Parts: sequence; C-alpha cells; structure tokens
Amino acid sequence: MDAVLIPFFLCIAVGVGIFARVVPQGAPRWWGWAAATVALVVVSRLVGHSWPAIVLGDLAELAAIGLVASPGTPEALAAARKYAIAIVPAIVLTGFAMAVIGTAAPGGALAKFAVAAIVLGFALRLGLLPVYFWLPAVARASSAMTTALIIAVVDVGAFCDLLALRASAPWVFESFAVLWIAVAVLSLLGAGLLALAQTELKPMLAFSSIDDIGYLLLGLVLGGGNGLDGAWFGILSHGMAKFVLFGSVGAAEWYLGRPVTLATRGLASRLPLASAAFMLGALGFIGIPPTLGFIGHWRLYLAGAELGGPLLIAAMCAASAMTLLCYARAIHRTWLGPTDIADTGKSLAPAGGAVLLAFAVASVAFGFVPDTLRVPSAAPPHALAALQRSAP
Repeated sequence: MDAVLIPFFLCIAVGVGIFARVVPQGAPRWWGWAAATVALVVVSRLVGHSWPAIVLGDLAELAAIGLVASPGTPEALAAARKYAIAIVPAIVLTGFAMAVIGTAAPGGALAKFAVAAIVLGFALRLGLLPVYFWLPAVARASSAMTTALIIAVVDVGAFCDLLALRASAPWVFESFAVLWIAVAVLSLLGAGLLALAQTELKPMLAFSSIDDIGYLLLGLVLGGGNGLDGAWFGILSHGMAKFVLFGSVGAAEWYLGRPVTLATRGLASRLPLASAAFMLGALGFIGIPPTLGFIGHWRLYLAGAELGGPLLIAAMCAASAMTLLCYARAIHRTWLGPTDIADTGKSLAPAGGAVLLAFAVASVAFGFVPDTLRVPSAAPPHALAALQRSAP
C-alpha cells in the first residue's frame, strides 16, 4: 500500500505547489504549513505501520490545523478552531482504540468500547455524518489548495489506515458491521442531500467528499475482493478528483475575486482549461467509465450486490443519483452557457490549468490500467502486529 501512497502523495504535493505558484493561496506562512503537513504524512508512511507512524500521522493533522489558520482572518481562525475541536478528540480516541485492539479479546466489553472509539475517532477525522461540522467550514474559509491537501493527503492517509486495520483486525469490522454500515449509509445519503442544498461550490464539494467516503467505507466493511478493491481504487480516485475539483473552483474564485455560486454563469469562456479539468474531474469522481472512479465504484456495487442485498444497493443508487444531479447542475449552471461575467483582466497561467488537466487525464488513464495501482497480495506486516511489537 505504501509503495503506491508515497508517490501518490508526492505527486499531489507537486501539483499543489505548481498551482499555488500561479494562484496565491494566502500568507507566505501557508507554504510552511503545507510543506509540514505533506512531509509528516509521507514520513509516516516511510516509517511503516508502527506507533511512531501513528504519532507522525497525528502531527500531520495538527499541522493541517495550522494550515487552515494560516491566513489569520476571523473566518479562517474560526474554521481552524472547529477543525481542532474535531481532530484533537479524534487523536485521543483512535490512539486509545489502537492500543486496546491490539490486546483485547474480540468479544469483550473493552473491545466493544474500543470499536466505538475508533468509529467515532475516524468519523471526526473524515468529517462523516453526524460529526461533519468542520469540513464545510474549512472549505468555505480556506483556500482551494488548503482543502485539497486536507482531503487528498491527510484524509486519504487516514482512510488507508482503516484499510490496514481491516486487513490486520477484520473482527473490528465484521463483528460490528451494523455500526459501520449505519455510519456509511448516513454519510452517503445525508451528505448527498446536503450537497444538493448548497448554492456555493466549495461547500458542495466538501459535502460530496463526505458522501463519497461513505461509499468507500461500505466497501471496506463489506470486504471481499470487490469491496476492498473498490475502497482502494476509490480512495485514490477520490484524492485525484478532489485536487482537480477544488483547484478548478479555486482558479475561478481567484479570477472573480469572490466565491463561485450557482448564480455564476459561463466560466468556461473565461477559464477554458479549468473548466475542462472540472468537467473531467467530475466524471471521475462520479464514477463514469473509463475513469479510475468507475473501476472503484463498479467494484463497490458488486460488493453491495453480493453482501448487502437490495436495500443497500437502493441506498447506493440513490446517493449516486444525487451526486450526478449535483455535479450536472454545477457544470450546466456555472461553467457552461453564455457568460455574464465582466472580464477582470486576469489570465490563468497555462501551468495552473495544465496541472489540473493532467490529474484529470491521469484518472482516465489509470481507468484503463488500474492494476498498476493494485496493492501487492504479499502485503507488508500488518499494522496491528507492528503495534503489538512496538507497544511498551
């Protein structure tokens, strides 16, 4: 897993850096916090599955709080406080749970408490319903690349920690499947409805991220070849798409000097590269063939059909329909059609649009050769075994 994730995170970081050179992301200190966040995530993967890796991952999330606060505006500071209110308890809960799960008997009362702690901890980390309060606030108050780094690097890393736990302690998911599935279905349906209710694009993108993580969590809980493959390919597609989508909206906000809403018209005529990237990135995020997102979503549907039954498939279909409607509406109303936007005199440098388009095209390319991203069957030592060896 780490052999894929480390290059993936570094590529995202390079893309963010190129875009941020073209479209300023705020105060100069933003660069320091962004570099610290990425470096801590990458080093945590290099260290391997161990307590030092967990600590480094926690430090990356704390650095991301500084990244959100870096503009120093009242809105940014308020969003950073909300993020901290979620992340600090999440660190405590997941740290406790990982320590207990390594030694607890699967059926014991302590094990049940630990599973409840890890569900709540990761729900807070990933902004799942009903504890999603920080993610829309961060999306509204932060620059596009701040939110992209949190979702495409920090959150992807956290979800992959869950994937590692799924392999090393399957009972955490199998014995408590009802609890996990309830959180997943609530997130994919509730966030889908909340995304449709938004008129501003950045909060809409944030809620659609929660919806998608609900999908991926279902695959992780259902397990099997299709479920785990769907979660793995899906989380990589998720990271790429969110970098593209937030970047495209960030370019539009830089051009306009204000937030992009559904009342904005005809952005494609002013920002053709960003428009093309948004539309292609949306296809990958929704899961339209032949993108990598389709590879992940198709496997998730297969897992749902095999193990979840018609009610679960119906919930997944309803969430997919809401996501499709959400992005079709945004593309039709915001990017396409005649423009009513006055020329601001700004011009997005080719590098800014090109890096977004490159990631969008990469999602299509990997859709043809997804096995290049597949985790080797001979996996490295599991997280829990390493935790047990290194625990004091």
